[in-house]
Amino acid sequence: MLDVDDSIISSINAIGGYDLYLINHNYQKVFIDQVSAINSLKDTQGAIDAIKDADIITTAVLATNLEKIAPILSKGLKARLQLRKAKINILACENLENNSGVLRKKVLALGEIKENDLESIAAFPDTEVDRLVLKSERNGEPAIDIGDEFELVVDKTKLVNPGVEPIKNAFYTTDIHKYFERKLFIINTGHCWAGYVGHVYGYKVIQDVFANKPLLRATREAMKESAVLIEKKYGFSKDDLDDYISFALNRFMTPGVVDQIARVSRNPIQKIGPQERLVQPVQQLADRNLPYQQLVKGISAALLFDLDTDQQAIELQHYIEKNGVKQTIVHFTGIAEESVLFSQIMEHYNRFKQIKEKRTN
Repeated sequence: MLDVDDSIISSINAIGGYDLYLINHNYQKVFIDQVSAINSLKDTQGAIDAIKDADIITTAVLATNLEKIAPILSKGLKARLQLRKAKINILACENLENNSGVLRKKVLALGEIKENDLESIAAFPDTEVDRLVLKSERNGEPAIDIGDEFELVVDKTKLVNPGVEPIKNAFYTTDIHKYFERKLFIINTGHCWAGYVGHVYGYKVIQDVFANKPLLRATREAMKESAVLIEKKYGFSKDDLDDYISFALNRFMTPGVVDQIARVSRNPIQKIGPQERLVQPVQQLADRNLPYQQLVKGISAALLFDLDTDQQAIELQHYIEKNGVKQTIVHFTGIAEESVLFSQIMEHYNRFKQIKEKRTN
């Protein structure tokens, strides 16, 4: 395993693995063994050797960090190329569409490997990944709590060998885009929608938002609006999508889980982007003359996210102060000021702003 956190690396190497705590089993501890760790910043050669000798490479670094891991990956792949090693699957398990493809572009942009050489040594199948994974603490030490339910969807058309499934219990498909959008527009949209609206009402923990029955009902309605879009676009059945929404909400409300809104709602500028989880489904529903009355409120609430520990929230509020909320909407969402959707965002923004100001005054 490659990482940059010395404390995590030292802990793993001291015991040959790491602990996970199973949320759905009263936080039972499970030890994951036969793991070693290398600091890819401090031991470059060790990291290169690990990539050179690997059978498969996966990432879980957050989408914003793919650019940071590209240099060491490029060096490791170059070493594989020189030794004429077998072509390897590289799966970026990040919450980003075309995630592995993005990583591939980052590697190519460095100019250390030519495209035909990269094609000969590595395959970059895209993924859709979903699991409840939360940072926690045990006896003063950092720990990881994890839920039972998971989903890993892999684009089989981009594997080294489409007939060989390299990861057990993953789902392999020839159309990963529909699974990515289903997750992004329903689970991710619903989660951050509840976070931003919950912040307006003064909540700090996402589970407390879901304990508020009117807000839980509104969150479900927002997710159902997204589900209608997914049904129309990809042919998922309404019953399957209703079950998917219930699965997501039940997971959000897992007893004992405390998930901070600061985490759920982090990076608001990213999340109100024109290709992201709040704007895309609303825009596509509007284009199809389908209802989006609840979903649009998430965009308005996101504009009021002002957590002073979140760099993007600080940047967003500074932009609003300098340019006004109307220009902010146009600049960050790409929604035209003359559109009906724009006026609806403004209407809900003004209402939420009054609620927030009344609560804080």
